[in-house]
Amino acid sequence: MPTMRMQADIVLSWGLRVRGTRARTLARLLLATGSVEKTLGLSPAEAVALGGAPGCEELLVPPSADGLAAARDGLGALGGRAIAICDPEYPALLREIADPPPVLFVRGRTLSNVPVVGVVGSRRATRTGLEAARRLSAGLARAGVVVVSGFAHGIDAAAHAAALDEDGETWGVLGCGLDVPYPAAHGRLRERVLAGGAFLTELPPGTQPEPWHFPARNRIIAGCARLVVVVEAAPRSGSLITARCATEAGRDVGAVPGPVLGEQSAGTNALLKDGAILVRDAADVLRELPDADLARLRPAARPEAGDATATPADPDAARVLLALDAVEPRPADELAAVTGLSAARLSAALVLLELEGLAEALPGALFARKAPRA
Repeated sequence: MPTMRMQADIVLSWGLRVRGTRARTLARLLLATGSVEKTLGLSPAEAVALGGAPGCEELLVPPSADGLAAARDGLGALGGRAIAICDPEYPALLREIADPPPVLFVRGRTLSNVPVVGVVGSRRATRTGLEAARRLSAGLARAGVVVVSGFAHGIDAAAHAAALDEDGETWGVLGCGLDVPYPAAHGRLRERVLAGGAFLTELPPGTQPEPWHFPARNRIIAGCARLVVVVEAAPRSGSLITARCATEAGRDVGAVPGPVLGEQSAGTNALLKDGAILVRDAADVLRELPDADLARLRPAARPEAGDATATPADPDAARVLLALDAVEPRPADELAAVTGLSAARLSAALVLLELEGLAEALPGALFARKAPRA
């Protein structure tokens, strides 16, 4: 039985050398057995049967010690680690895509098992786009959502920074090795992400950024997220690749609308025309999360009366609050249809929201979100 140190070395060696078809085979083996130890205990015939490819038993051969110690020491000096797809820290949703990385290199905080939303967009963003990304990401972070993006210039950087400004968690998915300072101008932001989030990549340390790395990187962003929001995108933007990856993975795609004559909004407006979710703020995104995700949002301290920015800890109340609007009151039957709650659960949630000063009952059996105090 391999020791924990030996297992860690084997995972590291897989991350350093396994690519392409063999990576997909390795992911199948690890997911089928559920652990590195059980995978290494397979017989050659069992490995072929589970992996579905002749020759996959070669993946189970212990790695050569040549160069492995240096790679281990280098990763350790970064404060990094290699995690296999069966590791509890590995993002759960990422396991579900068609081509998940069997090994991720991670640097920073332990990856949280909380709802994740992708926020991506143009590197050459407009001021309006940057502000939209900041407001959206700040609102998501306040609710306890992890904001994942690609650590590029423009929208990505604005999303990461805004989440950190709210003491939220953010993940940067890289198209290079963990030790490569790219983009070079993001030195301060890199330090902040390491303190309040994490970097992820399937590429070994020392791997330089290449154009073909980024489309593959985009599938990881989409795979980690329950929903991907594109803030600004030109017609040929890489962010549209992320949106396509999200669609292929069965994830929802949202887009922030922009001027019809603006080149930077052509991609997002096209997404909206094709049926993407229209996103104006974090509330629009939170409304799309399933009940299981809403239940894992950050519980707010009991709000003061009239504090309409708070998130109630009760999942039913949180779902109803997201369905309410401060300007357009909604009747109870419409709220029941939107939230999927029974009449009894809806009534209880509305009472809780009224007691917490987050909602109000109006004449005619209408309900509205309590407008924030000036």
